[in-house]
Amino acid sequence: MRTRINDTRPGDLSLIGCCGILNVGDGDTKLSFDPANPAEKERAAKIVADMLKRGFAIMVQVGEKDGKPLFQRAEAFDEATCEYLIVGLPEDMLENGQPPKPLKLRGRKGRHRTYTAPAGNVRSVAVARSAGG
Repeated sequence: MRTRINDTRPGDLSLIGCCGILNVGDGDTKLSFDPANPAEKERAAKIVADMLKRGFAIMVQVGEKDGKPLFQRAEAFDEATCEYLIVGLPEDMLENGQPPKPLKLRGRKGRHRTYTAPAGNVRSVAVARSAGG
């Protein structure tokens, strides 16, 4: 059974938001935003905010298209609310002008709308900056 990001069932640990960090010195690492563990959630929030400051690209799953996950880059992270800030979504993702759950419309930034995604309900992947290619 495939679980979508907007399916939520209390107690289902597979739906706790996580951030996979790729290609670090110790191998790939995973952070969790488990509401049952506030200390771990706070630690993960600080790490994600620091990664964005250091230039990591954090891609947040915003939905699915043709059965494959669709990711959008996070522009910022709010440590207090544990939410990713995403600028713009593909037009075909919007239903009657509204984003798919659990994303929420936050406002406008220039021509683009901004959305928030709660870190506890979405999957994300972080990749460090690289020197060249």
